[in-house]
Amino acid sequence: MDLDTVKTGTIWAIVVIAVIGLVLAIVIKKIVGKIIALVVTAVLIFFGWQQRTEVVSFADDMKGEACAAEPSFFGVTVSLPDDWCA
Repeated sequence: MDLDTVKTGTIWAIVVIAVIGLVLAIVIKKIVGKIIALVVTAVLIFFGWQQRTEVVSFADDMKGEACAAEPSFFGVTVSLPDDWCA
């Protein structure tokens, strides 16, 4: 291998490596973004379901009683139907 081959071959190798690195960065960024979106969605679903379960459970426990307190859903007071608080 002579000096000219090293000079030109190295430049092309660097360009190819840079292009591959750029493509990989874009692909990985999209994959990581999707994973983050899925994790955030799963967390929101979990907390929403947990709050729903608490409200429904509270309402079932209070059915037919005086309904002295009302449940809250993420801090918002939930009004129970009138026939539940008889």
